[in-house]
Amino acid sequence: MDDVVILRQFDRRERVHMCGGIGFLYSDINREELSYYYTDEEIADFKKDGEVRSYFWQKHPVLPILYDGGLKLFDWGNRNKNVRLPKTGWARVESVIENKWKYLHPVEVTIPARRGFEKKVWFDIENGIKGLLVDRDGCEIVYMITEKANEEFMEHIPHDRMPYLNKSGYNLDPQAIL
Repeated sequence: MDDVVILRQFDRRERVHMCGGIGFLYSDINREELSYYYTDEEIADFKKDGEVRSYFWQKHPVLPILYDGGLKLFDWGNRNKNVRLPKTGWARVESVIENKWKYLHPVEVTIPARRGFEKKVWFDIENGIKGLLVDRDGCEIVYMITEKANEEFMEHIPHDRMPYLNKSGYNLDPQAIL
């Protein structure tokens, strides 16, 4: 029930984007980084499962990114009306290509997700998802990049958007789409 209340706080347009949850390997991140966002009990569950799960509808959603030679957690999108950044958790690749995000000086990043979650369905992700890291006035936020869903994806998850997958592993050219 709490999830529904949280979702109602946001503009309806946000819910047209997809991939409301991700899973990434517990072994890829250190416990200290997790402890900033999760309780000891949640961390113990992640360790037991071998996977950390983050959902956009959580009280404080986070996305992991490859950063400075390791994995670091950042806020997933902006839900704070006082922060002057887009109020969403996603960036359409079409808008990135059209330079609609350029004024924010985003940096393309890799979200090393192994699984995604949408419409009550988990799906595998091989090489991670592309994202944008935006820093405004010391507030660093990651937006997940999405693209129009292909037919194969829509057969399993009835949604018109899908994550913009990293097709070549985790070594991205930072200027690839910016």
